[in-house]
Amino acid sequence: MRPVILALTLVAFTIGFGSSLSRGDDDWWSLLREEKPSACQTPSREKPNGANFVIAGVNLRDGQPIDDAEQKIAKPWAISSRGDAGSSRDQICFKSASERGRFKLIFEQGEITSVAYLIDGGPDWTDSYKCVVSQKVSEKLATASGLHLGMTAAEVEKILGKPCAESKDSVEYFFDYQYLLPLDERQRLKGKGDLSADEPVDWFGDMEIKFRGAKACYIAISTGETQ
Repeated sequence: MRPVILALTLVAFTIGFGSSLSRGDDDWWSLLREEKPSACQTPSREKPNGANFVIAGVNLRDGQPIDDAEQKIAKPWAISSRGDAGSSRDQICFKSASERGRFKLIFEQGEITSVAYLIDGGPDWTDSYKCVVSQKVSEKLATASGLHLGMTAAEVEKILGKPCAESKDSVEYFFDYQYLLPLDERQRLKGKGDLSADEPVDWFGDMEIKFRGAKACYIAISTGETQ
């Protein structure tokens, strides 16, 4: 299939300017750190509200969240790169100016998946010192649809509807639907000999929200496409 890209270590070394490779997987918040099946048995086939995938002006569905975040939030001094093969991922982190950086906004890009995280607290990880302070990051930072830290499960449900999987301290939503590329794009690809131009694109989106004291303390929003 042709992918359509939308999106404890003690030693780290620099590779070129502005990037670093970390040997380890202590990024406990990462959905791309290891493959795991979704808790949702039946994904929603309906197209979700696109505003769910936009945060701080960065649209995950555009496929380049790290580049967009550098332009719209702040430019980091380094981008973290982790893993290999299917688990390879690039990461950029921002933290709140208040409460000693308690609130985090992280963007992550994998081979075909783009992810954004909102995190309240939690343990440090090897590259957490690279998080850049931004006035845009706070407990009140929300997606364009209104998802933010501190929400209750009932408040989340008002925005996203009923979750496809839930427990006493987490909820998950999973979307999966297909669509055809616009006619002009299909014609352009056919002109380049791409025989898959008329095949539908499979889009997927996942949202995992964890609660502490009945309030959201972790929000992970991911999306990607394959064909």
